[in-house]
Amino acid sequence: MDKDQEKLFVKDPNKTYGLMEIVEGTSPMVEKAPEDTVETFPHYIILLTICSLAVAFALLLISLFFDAPLEDLANPLVTPNPGKAPWYFTGIQELIHYTNKPVIPAIILPLLIFVWLFLIPYIDRKPKTRFTSLLNQIFIGGEKRRTLITLFTLFIFGALIFTMIGSLFRGPNWSFVLPWK
Repeated sequence: MDKDQEKLFVKDPNKTYGLMEIVEGTSPMVEKAPEDTVETFPHYIILLTICSLAVAFALLLISLFFDAPLEDLANPLVTPNPGKAPWYFTGIQELIHYTNKPVIPAIILPLLIFVWLFLIPYIDRKPKTRFTSLLNQIFIGGEKRRTLITLFTLFIFGALIFTMIGSLFRGPNWSFVLPWK
C-alpha cells in the first residue's frame, strides 16, 4: 500500500476489513470451491459440442435417407380437404371440432395452460433435482410433487393424443379415417 492508502485505511487489530487490498497475504477462501462442482470449461463445453455435433450428424443421415413429404405448390383457388392446422395446433383444432363454442378451446384453455405453467414454481415448493429422488417420489410415493408430476404427465399425453388424432386420423370433410387405408 502506498502512503495515501495507509492514511485512509488505518490497520486496527480489533477490526476486520473486507477489502483484499488492506489484508496482507492471501485470504483463506482463495481457491476454495464446493467439492461437488465441475468447471464449465472445458468439461461442459466439450460435452455440449460433442452432443451438438452428434445431433447434427444424425439429422444429416436422416435427411440423406428420407425425403421431406412436400406437397404441390400452393394454389389459392384450390384448398385442401380437410384444411389442417400445423401439427402443433392440431390438438386445439381437434378440440374446436368437438365443441360448439370455439372460445373455450381456442382462447380460454390455452390461457389456463399458460397460467398453470406460470404458477407451477409457486405451487411446487420442494423441487428435487436428483433423478433417483424423482423416481422415488413417483413410484414409491411422496410429497406434493407426485400430484404435479401426474397432472403434467396427463397434460402431455392429452396434447399428444389430440395432436395424433388431428394429424393422422382426419380425412376429407373432417371425417375419421384410418391412416393405413
